[in-house]
Amino acid sequence: MAVMEERGPDQDEQLKAEIWKALYDFFLDEHELHLASVAEFGVSAGDLKALMRLAPGRREPMRALADMWRCDASTVTWIVDRLEKQGLVERQAHETDRRVKVVVLSDRGRRLRTQVRNRLYRPPAVLSELSHDDLRTLHRLSGQLRPEAPDAERSNDEPPADPRAL
Repeated sequence: MAVMEERGPDQDEQLKAEIWKALYDFFLDEHELHLASVAEFGVSAGDLKALMRLAPGRREPMRALADMWRCDASTVTWIVDRLEKQGLVERQAHETDRRVKVVVLSDRGRRLRTQVRNRLYRPPAVLSELSHDDLRTLHRLSGQLRPEAPDAERSNDEPPADPRAL
């Protein structure tokens, strides 16, 4: 007969800490690999973050970008200047307020963003070592960790995941 392990708040806290450390270390390692793999596209880590947060077809005011990227306006100007010099974004006038500048991905920026996303969203090889049942369990649990992003945050080139496809 299996012995039930007694569980208390201290054991739960320790278990949560161990899980979080393992996940965090895993994602940091993967992030470093991703940064190295996208360097061939000529984008820095900051450029990459900005590029991934700009949704194709959306015109974002500079102030909104500062809020989204959690930085000050001068940093947004510096990043947008760099992306604009690379031909990845364009500054345009706001449709109702000429004092406001909006940023939009250029055709080149959309293409590069798609290439980078395809590379970043390629599952790590270690997932191939998991059984189908483990993958289904991980899928279910990971869905509980982060609720689905609202439609407004999902980019036009990012269809919602269909869990039945697993």
